[in-house]
Amino acid sequence: MPMMRTRSISEPEVLVSGRKLGLSFMAAICGAAGVGIITYYGLAKTMGSLLGTALPQIVTFAVYATLVAVLCYAFRPASRAPIALHFSDVKDLVFAVGATIVVVAACALAYAFLGLFFGGFAHLLAQLATVATDAKRLQGQSSSACVIAILRGCLLVPIFEEVFFRGLLLSWLNRHMRFVPALLLQAALFAAMHVYPVLFPYAFLAGIATGYVRRATGSTCNTVLMHMINNVVLLILGLYLFGH
Repeated sequence: MPMMRTRSISEPEVLVSGRKLGLSFMAAICGAAGVGIITYYGLAKTMGSLLGTALPQIVTFAVYATLVAVLCYAFRPASRAPIALHFSDVKDLVFAVGATIVVVAACALAYAFLGLFFGGFAHLLAQLATVATDAKRLQGQSSSACVIAILRGCLLVPIFEEVFFRGLLLSWLNRHMRFVPALLLQAALFAAMHVYPVLFPYAFLAGIATGYVRRATGSTCNTVLMHMINNVVLLILGLYLFGH
């Protein structure tokens, strides 16, 4: 079990206004769409045959990079709250890793229990790896496409989702309610964002853990690390199951 942090979860956070959050998110979406379109058509016309299956991965990478860049610019400096992308303490990193181990173990138990009613534990793991990772979708694609997809899924996506959910959304919700209800609500929204029901238990538990660690340590870098580890674990599971 990870050591419990001494910082109280009732300690007030920097609050985010709904207006600024909404406008910033819309700007991020519009910017990402524009970058995606320009990147796709620009590269398709100039290097399409050379890039091959890597082209969609490059476009997706550019889209996520734009989302992160716009949100970090809107709430600059990104090293300070509410985004708080900064190194806090080695103990916080150890705490984050320990919390991640607990989450993975709790999720394994949850899926083992659900497997009693929904086709078995192995069946649920295969479904989870299919929708949560690119392991199956990347079968037969080029090495460059695989590398870009892995960097996007295990680095860029965690940064974006932690900046938005644990940095901005959690702070905005905490403006309107106490921390624990805000924590649970952002975790539920995080799970719903993943669309596939098989992902809901994992995403919900991970959302609670990362939200708590973000509040306890004051740094989103720690939750990015947690998210990266989770995604790497799921990727390894997918590669094992689908024979890469």
